[in-house]
Amino acid sequence: MSISAGRYPLIIAGDRVETATWDTVCDRATGALIGEVAAAGPADVERAVHAAHDALPGWAACTPGERAGHLNRYAALLRTHAETIATLIHREEGKPLGEAQAEMARATEVVDYFAGEAERLAISHIQGPTATTGSYIRPAPIGVVAAITPWNFPVALVLWKLAPALAAGCTIIVKPAVEAPLAAWTLCELAEQAGIPPGVVGCVTGDGPAIGEALATHPLVAKVAFTGSRRVAETIAAWTAPRLKALTLELGGHGALIVMDDADLDVAVDVALVQGYANAGQACYSVNRVLVPHALEGAFLERFRARIGEVTLGPMATDRGLTRHRMLLDDARAKGATVEGGEPLAPGRLAPALVTGAGPGVTLIDEEPFTPIIAVMGVADIDAAIAEANRPDYGLVNYICGRDLRATTAAATALKSGTVVMNGWRVVVPYAPYAGWRGSGVGTELGRPGLESFIAWQHLRVLA
Repeated sequence: MSISAGRYPLIIAGDRVETATWDTVCDRATGALIGEVAAAGPADVERAVHAAHDALPGWAACTPGERAGHLNRYAALLRTHAETIATLIHREEGKPLGEAQAEMARATEVVDYFAGEAERLAISHIQGPTATTGSYIRPAPIGVVAAITPWNFPVALVLWKLAPALAAGCTIIVKPAVEAPLAAWTLCELAEQAGIPPGVVGCVTGDGPAIGEALATHPLVAKVAFTGSRRVAETIAAWTAPRLKALTLELGGHGALIVMDDADLDVAVDVALVQGYANAGQACYSVNRVLVPHALEGAFLERFRARIGEVTLGPMATDRGLTRHRMLLDDARAKGATVEGGEPLAPGRLAPALVTGAGPGVTLIDEEPFTPIIAVMGVADIDAAIAEANRPDYGLVNYICGRDLRATTAAATALKSGTVVMNGWRVVVPYAPYAGWRGSGVGTELGRPGLESFIAWQHLRVLA
């Protein structure tokens, strides 16, 4: 598989469907045309949903071992084409190639994990008066799933939904973001090449709101799995409410890094730099605020400033992000904060920004920035740090650094977020749940809970 400027049609029931209009996708760094993707209309969505619904009985009837075998072959094929897909991520989204390669590798590990989980799906039996009576607890697939995914992790956030859905016996229609659809489209193409039956995985591209509404309101779609903004999630929830569809909503974050008074400051700086500026700050798990005791603030900033020059960012993925970045820094300056860096370096590229002297009421302190900005805030003590970390209505990922494991763990459990990372920066592992609390989402991805979010449990009560 090679990358060239070509056409990417819809994938429906094993067919490649051309459309009347096409959207262009360009390299974020150079502006060069990468490809054109089909722009689906209502009739295309209707056909894709019916194809997934028609494929559902056959896929659900596969044994857990058969589904696991398909997923294992799929993972092997993903690895074969890993460099090609990483290059697509790099070009269409602007992510540095090394980060794109890491996204591809870790996302493929998710497929490995859910292949194993597929094999472990089993009917359980609670025996009654005889060996054949009692209660049989059966995991059934929830049905047709619509996966609506964003541009910032165009591979990972598809596979987080696709792999557990297939493991559970569901069929899935992927709707990737119009800004970066090519890598996601390629994942769906490779699913068929891996032998997954036609219709089990479909891909519809084009206008987000129109296709999203068509999928979310369709009576044959049983679940919507969405990653994106809270504003869009509220719209999707409204679309699905009349039919009480199942939802998984992974939304934004406003990550705090709490620096304990006994922390290794070099470790804390490493966490801030890696997680604050990864993907140019365009990540829900980003470190946005560093909360450091007043007594350590100067030492932390000295180390931070000494290393911020090591950071080289890729181009921002959208022009909207560039505009928001300028607005956030202007707002911070107007409210008395000090801004270091953050200036444009080249078309679409920014220097990483450091903000000090900001507090509640400054937009980047209250709202998810989603640009390469880190705010360092001095705090009086650990109670003040926890209160500030919990103050905004987000609860996705927080971080904490401290040498005393008992005190660090106690602080971590007081943080109102689905994930807390202590003394490091690797957030996601396939076997552990990734969940947004409060305004950061509904439901869970990854881990056994991520699989069960695609399952409808059935109780078979045998009395005689």
